[in-house]
Amino acid sequence: MKLRRTRAATCAMVATLALGTTAGTLAVSGTAVAAPSQQSAHSGRTVLSDAAAEAASDGSVKLSWTASRAGEVRVYASTNPSFPALTGRQVAATKATSVTVTGLDPAKRWYFQIVPDRNPLGAVTVAPRGIGLSAAGNARDLGGYKAAYGLTVKYGQVYRSDALTKLTDADVARLQTLGVDTVADLRTDFELNLNGPDKVPAGTEVLRVPVSDGGMYQKLNEVIASKDPVKQAEALGNGKAEQLLIDANRSFVNDASQRAQFTEVIKRIANGETTLFNCSAGKDRTGWMSAVILTALGVDRATVTQDYLLSNTYLKAANDKTKAGLKYAGLMQNPDLLDPLLGVQKQYLDAAFDEVQKQYGSFDRFLRVGLGLDGMTLAKLRLRLLTV
Repeated sequence: MKLRRTRAATCAMVATLALGTTAGTLAVSGTAVAAPSQQSAHSGRTVLSDAAAEAASDGSVKLSWTASRAGEVRVYASTNPSFPALTGRQVAATKATSVTVTGLDPAKRWYFQIVPDRNPLGAVTVAPRGIGLSAAGNARDLGGYKAAYGLTVKYGQVYRSDALTKLTDADVARLQTLGVDTVADLRTDFELNLNGPDKVPAGTEVLRVPVSDGGMYQKLNEVIASKDPVKQAEALGNGKAEQLLIDANRSFVNDASQRAQFTEVIKRIANGETTLFNCSAGKDRTGWMSAVILTALGVDRATVTQDYLLSNTYLKAANDKTKAGLKYAGLMQNPDLLDPLLGVQKQYLDAAFDEVQKQYGSFDRFLRVGLGLDGMTLAKLRLRLLTV
């Protein structure tokens, strides 16, 4: 689903690209958070910041924000991420700094724009980070993060996810409403043969871009199948599990064949395809893919790390269920040995960034030399994914 850019947004993008952007200046919360308005220097105007959206199981969405001064705000909702105040309808008006919106179609994804009466140009757009796929709990929108020069990553253009192999019919229908053109599957052939292909809406292209996990997935299955607590402790204990993922993240940078797969996905996005990329858990290969895109857009390292670590939150319920099941089935006496592999740690992502610095000297050079992305491709990527 290719959205048209406004003239104002395009002008802002051109200015940004002239300056270049690979290091942001502000961090935002790991939940969906809108950046503060650039109107803060104007006294007498209400400035909104820290806007967040949290979806509840009953379909309602709680919005909250901080206001620089008291005053009424109007809240608009739309299924179109571009300017909900223009494309949607008003759903609330309040002088408070939070509101719960109800009565929206739960089968659709909603975006919200909060507009202060005292400063309409200071409106902020926000949406829940998760996209509501019941069988892909780590599926989320990469939009809403603050980038350099006061710009923000657009919602509704790029999604990251765990495997889509078990999607329900309702999940597939919801994915259809997101207008995803391409699902880029980063899983290996072994994973695909074991768990099956991604389920996607009719007309959505599935792009196979397998990236090796260093054999971790296969090794993990073998270790669990052994049912031997001694072998399991030997294989995973004393930092060995962590080292597997540290090495895997380094390989994302060092292995030319793997870099080429990440490059292919970025080029698809830059060329205008609304894209969802996934691996098995949506945390390692998908995590690095997300980190590369956000960093290329000028999102700062702290925020990139926050997004990376969110997998621990979104996967917790599934991981707890997995560990309980393994123990109940007698496959593992100490399933906590799996914790370093089922989740993510800052040191894993740091290993990849450290390798970038070691091999290329800067992230800009990694983008251009390591990934082979020329200036035009990077410009198109930023034009497409950044907004004022």
